[in-house]
Amino acid sequence: MKKRRFLATLKSKLVFAVLACYMLVGFPSLIILYSYMNGLVFDQVARVNHNFVADAVDEVNDTLGAVIDAVSWACLNDNIKTVMHYSAPLQSGQTLDVFSAQDSLSAYMAGSPAWDHLNKMIVFNEDGVSFTFTKNRYGTLSDVDLLRLEHEYSQIDYPVGSYVAMRVGRTLNEPYEDALIAYGRMDDIDAYVYAEVDMSVFDPVYDDGAVENLYIRSLDGSFSYPGTVPEAFFDDAAWDMNTYELGIDGLELVYFEDKRPISLGSIYGLGAFLLLLGGSFLLIVVVSIITSRQLTRSTRRLVKHINQLSESGNYGYTDPTIEEGGDEIADIGRTVNKMSLSISSLLERNDRLYEEKKETELSMLQMQVNPHFLYNTLESIHYLAQVQKADGIASMSRGLSHLLKSIAKGRGRMIPLSDELDLVREYDEIQQVRYMGMYELIVAVDAKYMDCLIQEFTLQPLVENAIFHGIEPGGGYGTISITAHDDGQYLYVVVADDGVGMDEEALRRVWNGQSHFKGNMTGVGVRNIDERIRLYYGQDCGLSFTSAPGQGTKAMVKIRLERAKDGGLGDV
Repeated sequence: MKKRRFLATLKSKLVFAVLACYMLVGFPSLIILYSYMNGLVFDQVARVNHNFVADAVDEVNDTLGAVIDAVSWACLNDNIKTVMHYSAPLQSGQTLDVFSAQDSLSAYMAGSPAWDHLNKMIVFNEDGVSFTFTKNRYGTLSDVDLLRLEHEYSQIDYPVGSYVAMRVGRTLNEPYEDALIAYGRMDDIDAYVYAEVDMSVFDPVYDDGAVENLYIRSLDGSFSYPGTVPEAFFDDAAWDMNTYELGIDGLELVYFEDKRPISLGSIYGLGAFLLLLGGSFLLIVVVSIITSRQLTRSTRRLVKHINQLSESGNYGYTDPTIEEGGDEIADIGRTVNKMSLSISSLLERNDRLYEEKKETELSMLQMQVNPHFLYNTLESIHYLAQVQKADGIASMSRGLSHLLKSIAKGRGRMIPLSDELDLVREYDEIQQVRYMGMYELIVAVDAKYMDCLIQEFTLQPLVENAIFHGIEPGGGYGTISITAHDDGQYLYVVVADDGVGMDEEALRRVWNGQSHFKGNMTGVGVRNIDERIRLYYGQDCGLSFTSAPGQGTKAMVKIRLERAKDGGLGDV
């Protein structure tokens, strides 16, 4: 309302002050003046957009160069070339060379800018020796056979060891998606390096939507990303097409810039203004001077401020004077100030994230532990315990080994209920030794539910909760039961104990993780289980508790009734 009142007041003053003179001369002049100011503003915005696109393209090309460097490095690395001289099957000692080559490739990629975007790298030769380094996608045993069917592989004829071919293609495995493919060949060996990079390499161009109408396309028109270019963009009268070279032969970035916002208006309006200016000059001179000063003062401040930002690069600087007033120029001034602060905040955030990323990568490198060492050590303990007749130690080591293998695969996977119950039994074996038979675990789940799907490590924390908060505080013998039932649409899995029970306050503390115990195996609390279930199945599913002092505790998991079908998911 305030803005409308301002416009109405300004319009009334101009109309009633100059009357017919305004209609004949002032109106065309105002249009031309507004177009001129509008052009200045959009010229500055266009310059900022072009700078942004150019910087984003440089960042993308740096990453593409890193991919090419990685493939070239793999083609020239002595450890990898040694392995690629072998023939399948590998002889004694040659397997260790394969592991050494994989470690070398892993160490190199961990420090490469291409790391975040890499799907996989496959090194293979014609004699059947190969190994795969995966990041965003898993590899399969048939990957090398699939590569040999690729047209690009059959057409490799570039100078060996000195050139890497990169193109746009599709992922090797399902789900099939657009990807960047790079091939390299080693000197004097029929051995090759295949690198697959996902399309997130182009994220710097599209992040935050700072600039619109950006497309990555091939020169022959066979490929366009993120979609087909609208035909309207090829209208030269309305759109300017700006192209930027990308670090892949035959591929470019196209920026379509709208010409219409920066049009300077009709040339006929300017001609009429010049013709009528002489006859009405004396009448409008005072009004035009006052009006032009009032209108251009804020524009000059705005242009000056934008130029200062563009030249100095100090995007954290704001000028409150360009926000004075309630007209469109003031709105643009407020927008420019907000944009300046946003850009400054974004630059600081990028610097901070970069430092955090470096620290995180360093920490990950320092904390790497080979899980096979843990598994093999536990198996050795299990073997010694059997030899020395230490059944408790043997049982605990076997159970812990199986649990570690499951945890290493990652939590939250969808597995059959039978596998989830096996995890609970493995955990129970460890706790039975620890508590010397203080409780009994009863699994009374009908066989018809064993192929129902459930998120991994859903029941183990509930059994753990029953032991620590139900059975152990009572100091005596207790039982924990697991049952299941369904209503045709949902599956209900119940973990119940006959322990000491909990009042509402104790339940609240357990739910909020305030009663977290040091013996917790996975660090997963009951709220985490509930959130994971709701995130996957929806808000109508989840975890609920019923308990009372002296009456035990019952935890019920409600999920959709789904079964494993041919290794996948399927509704019942």
